[in-house]
Amino acid sequence: MRLHKVINRVHEGTVYYRWVLSVPPKSVRELGWVDGQELEAVVSGTRLWVQPSVRARPGRGERGTDALEEAIHRKSLARH
Repeated sequence: MRLHKVINRVHEGTVYYRWVLSVPPKSVRELGWVDGQELEAVVSGTRLWVQPSVRARPGRGERGTDALEEAIHRKSLARH
């Protein structure tokens, strides 16, 4: 598993970042998670617990992975 710092946006000369956690495909399959699924995080001391969101928005569940979207995402992660 790896933590990535990614540029979220640039506004008036200020760069804003977000953090992306890469989860291995095997772990995603074992958990039964799908692309686009809403997750929530809970911080407890120095631990981070991630679980499916109980407030998942309708229509945001299963969706196919777009090949162009996947390629753009990989390039973005490779640069940072």
